[in-house]
Amino acid sequence: MTPRGIRGVFILFATIGRMRILAALMLWASMNVAWAQSFIGASLGQSDIGSGITKDLITSGAYDGVDTGFKLYSGYMFGRNFGFEGAYVDLGDARYSGTFGGVPVAGGKLQASGYTISALVSYPVGSDLAVFGKLGLFVWEWTASDTTAGRPFDTADRGNDVAFGLGASYNLGRHFALRAEWERFKLDDTDADLLSFGLLWRF
Repeated sequence: MTPRGIRGVFILFATIGRMRILAALMLWASMNVAWAQSFIGASLGQSDIGSGITKDLITSGAYDGVDTGFKLYSGYMFGRNFGFEGAYVDLGDARYSGTFGGVPVAGGKLQASGYTISALVSYPVGSDLAVFGKLGLFVWEWTASDTTAGRPFDTADRGNDVAFGLGASYNLGRHFALRAEWERFKLDDTDADLLSFGLLWRF
């Protein structure tokens, strides 16, 4: 075979190789487009706000940060594995009482909530079950009210911190899924956890 012929064979095989790679990429893209979908959902569960949130409210006393919390969320999956999610999170109420620098504090109530935007990574472990993790930004606000030295007292704080979580979802047909997850939200030097269960709808 002449050098020109050998060169032609190499060009042919290289072209076939590129076509196979292109076909594989097109197949992967079409599979991800087929899985791409929007979703909305709601979850309810138990929240637990760390006692450090009262560092400027009481210096000693009693604190209870466990309450019922909930979240409303929506998002979009670009394929089976990657997506994003935004949510409104209500972490419920915390109760406190005691003293602040020796001054009595009574009937304290603190409410915390915020919004998240997170990257979502999901991994299927069966035909209907998937586990997932998320990491994102938490834009939070809390308000507190009590009676300090016999007088009404109100204060508030807000900020931006990190939020992350782990969970699992179980498909109930094509459009619905059950979801269970644990999430942690940072509020300055304080952590707040939410363990929730809910229903997700894909469309």
